[in-house]
Amino acid sequence: AEAWMQQHAYPFEHLSSEALQRIEPGLNHKQVNSGWLTATIGQTRNPRLVRALQADLVKLGVDIKQQTRADSFISENGAVKGVKTDKGSFYADQVIVAGGAWSTRLLEKWLKAPKIAPVKGQMIVFKAEPGVVSHIVLSKGRYVIPRKDGHVVLGSTLEFDAFDKSTSEAVLEELKLEAYRIIPALKNYPVEKQWAGLRPGSIDGIPYIGEHPELKNLYVNAGHFRNGVVIGLASCQLLVNQLLDEEPIVDASPYWLTEERMVSDSSQIDLRKAI
Repeated sequence: AEAWMQQHAYPFEHLSSEALQRIEPGLNHKQVNSGWLTATIGQTRNPRLVRALQADLVKLGVDIKQQTRADSFISENGAVKGVKTDKGSFYADQVIVAGGAWSTRLLEKWLKAPKIAPVKGQMIVFKAEPGVVSHIVLSKGRYVIPRKDGHVVLGSTLEFDAFDKSTSEAVLEELKLEAYRIIPALKNYPVEKQWAGLRPGSIDGIPYIGEHPELKNLYVNAGHFRNGVVIGLASCQLLVNQLLDEEPIVDASPYWLTEERMVSDSSQIDLRKAI
């Protein structure tokens, strides 16, 4: 981690256990020998972000069709012309597949699809009080995220269960023990909620952003794994650059849908070795 931060000129401080304890008194001092403090990590409550984004798009005049299933593409002479859905056909000069973990499933019936598969993550949130935790804490693959209202999020697992979004008691106990390992005071507060989400994992850790090579004017923006919120804005800007034939904000070629990054059968995708 330190080598990466130095390479990318990422601001950080290397602190002793005692120094970390001073800035985050709730840390389990038996578990912490040293660590890094970074001042530039932030957080957002993604459900609120999505609601705000939806409201903003509606104000701009975007017509959002919710609970509408895409069934097939409408194409002519090797170019996409629209999408057939369970609520009628919609026509457009350009079509974008941004279906998250379901993107490959949407495409594979008609075309080669990007190597994207769901990776389940279970999380819990404690109903704690403000001040129990004051910093985002990363430890041994787990993270603790304090909210302003005192809620504390603990996550997350990596599970390869296809499209199963169920939660389990075993994972609940595992996550609680991890929370107590990092912040012992969380033992004093109840778990308010447990949930699971499906990350769109790509085979090489790089999202797919660009035109599909088999059907002109069909574009994909998917496969961001854990970083959809983090790099979502830049991904959209890079896609817009391609849609409008503009100078891209970065080299777009690493994100294109190449032969090596696509598959005809999603059952062949195994992310266990890639992640």
